[in-house]
Amino acid sequence: MTAAPPSELPTVAVVGLGYVGSVTAASLAARGVPVVGIDRRAGVVDAMARGVAPLGEPLLDERLAEAARRGTLRCTTDPAAVAACGASLICVGTPVGEDGELVTDDLFAALDTLSEHAPEGHVAVVRSTVPAGFHAEARARLRADLPLALNPEFLREGSAVADLEQPELVVYATEREDAAAFLERLYAPVADRLKRTDPPTAEVLKLVNNAWHALKVAFANEVARTTLPIGVDPFAVMRLLCADTRLNTSAAYLRPGLPFGGACLVKDVASIQTHARRHAVDAPLLGSILRSNDAHLAYLVSAVLKHAPKTAAIVGVGFKPGAADVRDSAPVRMVHALLDAGVHVTVADGAVLDARVPPLGLDALRAALGDPRAQAAPTVGHAIAGADVIVVGHPCAEDRAALVELAPKVPILDAAGELSRKLTDAERAALAPVVVLASAG
Repeated sequence: MTAAPPSELPTVAVVGLGYVGSVTAASLAARGVPVVGIDRRAGVVDAMARGVAPLGEPLLDERLAEAARRGTLRCTTDPAAVAACGASLICVGTPVGEDGELVTDDLFAALDTLSEHAPEGHVAVVRSTVPAGFHAEARARLRADLPLALNPEFLREGSAVADLEQPELVVYATEREDAAAFLERLYAPVADRLKRTDPPTAEVLKLVNNAWHALKVAFANEVARTTLPIGVDPFAVMRLLCADTRLNTSAAYLRPGLPFGGACLVKDVASIQTHARRHAVDAPLLGSILRSNDAHLAYLVSAVLKHAPKTAAIVGVGFKPGAADVRDSAPVRMVHALLDAGVHVTVADGAVLDARVPPLGLDALRAALGDPRAQAAPTVGHAIAGADVIVVGHPCAEDRAALVELAPKVPILDAAGELSRKLTDAERAALAPVVVLASAG
């Protein structure tokens, strides 16, 4: 990562010289950015000041040596040193307490120090992992003239310098444009990987990232426990799984929406769960997949029932967008759940109506629904007539277009975001409020 001209950046305080802070301070100083490293541990400060890495991280010694050559890194135990800086990168630890909550005492203490000593306009950037709701609490506590930003770190031990200098993604969040301008300058060398978001998203992102990584580790280990009893090499299985970068190691399926269904996922997950039980393998992650899928369906049904509808229309009942296949379809399961709750349900699905082999037309839709209590409609217009609420499942393009054209004035609950994601501003204005259930609180 090439250096932004140091003249464009103020002196930056790095508060907390632990794993993240020491790497951050050394890397910035090696770029030519004037840095003041602050830590209450005299031993760490002394080591950094002498150019000695306080931890064995590849490339850290080299960055400290370059910082010493440039004379751009000063370290101190005095928190009042922030008074000579234009911004702070706060990298203090937030360990987990006995109650499972992140302990933010040191983080708030660092913010209090800024309120006491920092000059007007000093940008406070929090790199530490924080709990949900932190930004609002911190903003209320921090001195009003100090801009606040979140900039979660994604550094791995053993490759932290490389991760910082050659990141795949850099995320920040702030409500202040002066803070945004500072971060844009700080990360100018990797501007193509810099993403701005809102504070609540930034708060949760680091936690979700690490939960995802932990999930992958647990999944691979359960695969090993499940395949070894039958003599299958789990390393070979996982190598082949990772070889597919279109579906398996990609963004495919990583989007909130309706529960999964179709001809393969439900039965194959059930099959591997059964295999694990047969061989007395404890595989709680695999065993929870179908339960989690059912819990998400229950959540969506509950969200619909909160509107207390007497009549509901569901548009699009295929197991995925535009599909006529309704095997283990979540929208069909939703139809049944709403019927069981006493709601009158009418369904439209042009893709199912276009069946090419018997049963055809409305008979095909009736067969797909599998419950005589559900009403099959020949068009979207017929389905939504008199409905108290409209649920958009997995509509085909024609049904989606018809719904937008009809512009109904009753609540539209977009279960998977298939409608909302494709609306123009004009279409959105013409419709009643569209609630995307997959992202609703």
